Parts: sequence; structure tokens; C-alpha cells
Amino acid sequence: MYERLTNLRFWLLVFPTAWLIMVFAFIAGWPDAGRETPEELAAEVTNALQLHDFHKLQPLLALGGEDVAKATTEHFATAQVERGVYRDGAVVVEYTRDGIRTEFRLPVEQQDGRYVVNPVLTPTG
Repeated sequence: MYERLTNLRFWLLVFPTAWLIMVFAFIAGWPDAGRETPEELAAEVTNALQLHDFHKLQPLLALGGEDVAKATTEHFATAQVERGVYRDGAVVVEYTRDGIRTEFRLPVEQQDGRYVVNPVLTPTG
């Protein structure tokens, strides 16, 4: 057994195999994008915008990734996010900036049975 543990060929086989197994395990355990219900999605989006945390917003987006998540959270940097609800097929985030109260609508889409928001307007049809 000692000879096997000191053999370079053994370790050249073990390390890549272990690395591949680890990569597959991380990919299999990666959380799905979006949320189960639109109400959960609205709560998570509101929480991410209140905290100005683009890392929490990114997995809730239909497309765009990190750049869109950063731009969306930066839009709320000087705003006070009050609440967010699911209404009429969109997550409606109510916020106040400079004493003016307004709404920000994020259309909701269903992808692979999960709900995500699409802050990027894309043509359909």
C-alpha cells in the first residue's frame, strides 16, 4: 500500500478523477433560477432591492446576468424600497426617491416551471 501512495502515476489518476467528481457534484447541486411561485419571487426581488444586493437579484433574472442585476440595483441606490407585490403578471416594486413615490414593474416569465423576472424588454411574437 505504501508503494501505491508514493507512486506519481497513482496521484496523477486520483486528482483529476476527484476534481471531475467535485465539478459534477457542484453542478448537480446548483440551485435552479427563479422561485416556485410569483409571490415568493416578488418577496425575493423586493428583499434584494432593499439590500441593494445584486448577487441576490441575479438568480431571479430571466436573462442578462450580473450586468443587468448590477444596473437594476444601482437604480435603487438612492431610493427607499417600500414593498413589492405580484400584480397583473409583473412584480411591482413601490419605492420613494426624493419624496416622490413611484412604481417599478418587472415582467414575470415562467421558465422550466419556475418564475423569473425579465428587467430587459424583449420583443415577443
